Amino acid sequence: MSEYFVCSVQKVRSYLPIRKAVHISGSLFPLTAIYFGKNVAMGIVSALLILFLVAEFVKPTLKEYSFFSSLWRESESEGFALAPFLYLISIFALLLLSFRLNEGICYASIIVLGMGDGLSTIFGVHGKMCYGGSSKTVEGTLAGLIGAIIFSYPLVGYLSIVGGLAGMYLELRSKKLDNITVPFSALLAMLIVQALVNAYI
Repeated sequence: MSEYFVCSVQKVRSYLPIRKAVHISGSLFPLTAIYFGKNVAMGIVSALLILFLVAEFVKPTLKEYSFFSSLWRESESEGFALAPFLYLISIFALLLLSFRLNEGICYASIIVLGMGDGLSTIFGVHGKMCYGGSSKTVEGTLAGLIGAIIFSYPLVGYLSIVGGLAGMYLELRSKKLDNITVPFSALLAMLIVQALVNAYI
């Protein structure tokens, strides 16, 4: 194995299963928008945002229950949980943008966030090949990329490859803001490629 792929940085050995299940379930919002309407999907996300903010407010009390404590990372137990907040904001923003932009691309970007980013963590903790100087693994990136492409392909066709590559590249490079950078890099990349294809092909 090349020295570049040796795990020289200690990588995360575990993840919060319930939290990751919730993260991946965000991929269902495009289906909700398609079958029940965008307003319904946005209403559900809005309700989840309100519930999240209420939960943050009463976090000291909720932490006493094992179910709720399994939703927060150790670093989030005392302060504001920024990652899930940005996750919900991204989904809401993409649903809102779907009224103006190509809705398939907006929905595919949500899937890159939910399925791609989620699977990269689940498979990444078991990976053996790390990128040089990073705790992220090749196995995690490939799992996220494959999942993002497969589940977004019915919505955008070949653009799913573009969105998956862009999203997983930013997932690899981003740290705390990946719930913003992953979906919107996928969105931007797919919009640019679509515009170029329409203009020159």
